[in-house]
Amino acid sequence: MKICWIHPTTRNDGLSRLWDKLDAVVRPALRPDTELEFRFLAQSGNFTRSLYAEHLNSVHMVEAALRARDDGFDGVYFGCWNDPLWETREVLDIPVASVGEQSMLAALSMGKRFAVVTVSEKTVAAIENDLAAYGLSSRAIANPVRSILPESDGGLLLGSVDDPHANFIPRLEAVAANCIRDGAEVILVGCAYYGPLLRAAGYGEIPGTGVPVLDSSTVALKYLEAMTDISLKLGVVKSNRRHLKAPPREALDRARASLGLI
Repeated sequence: MKICWIHPTTRNDGLSRLWDKLDAVVRPALRPDTELEFRFLAQSGNFTRSLYAEHLNSVHMVEAALRARDDGFDGVYFGCWNDPLWETREVLDIPVASVGEQSMLAALSMGKRFAVVTVSEKTVAAIENDLAAYGLSSRAIANPVRSILPESDGGLLLGSVDDPHANFIPRLEAVAANCIRDGAEVILVGCAYYGPLLRAAGYGEIPGTGVPVLDSSTVALKYLEAMTDISLKLGVVKSNRRHLKAPPREALDRARASLGLI
């Protein structure tokens, strides 16, 4: 099984320690026969803390997914909570997973109510939109997506590669405590990068509460393995009626060509 993890940005070599850490932490959790390749976008605004910027970036993420399909991957994974999940499922005939939807579905089997602790107020808005689109609002707490403060930046992210306990975890716990008081039984880390960093540091539960803190990225990848198994062994990927029925390839390619994508 070949899975392509698509990042939402072009490659930033200044974050090389992060990319190496993700590879070292995530890969061992997968099955021995799963091949995982990380890919960055050929073009990106490298900014998704805006609904419009996310909309623009989504085009390049779908294009990367199309290339992955054409390159022979069996499944595609969007390693960002800002993702064009439904648009990509419409045009692909292989399983497509997102860190958001798949980790939320996992949370449903672990507790009655969940919450998402994310990294910025604008990301809160994006995840709230996804939560409504996935039809999962009734299984989350009220005000289900909340951001750490101060918000995440490159310094916090790189510092957390070595020690998330120093700065990130105190911010996470301050928000998670309020979520738990409001009924959360599972906490999802609303960033594709911090989850694996927390797990690598041995952090998986809000202390003294019994509430798990999920490495959303790795959990979602494990769900994609199952989705891909179903595709490869049972031949079922998606419905081909209404929402996810693919448009004619020639019509899609005309639209892509009009934007200079092909």
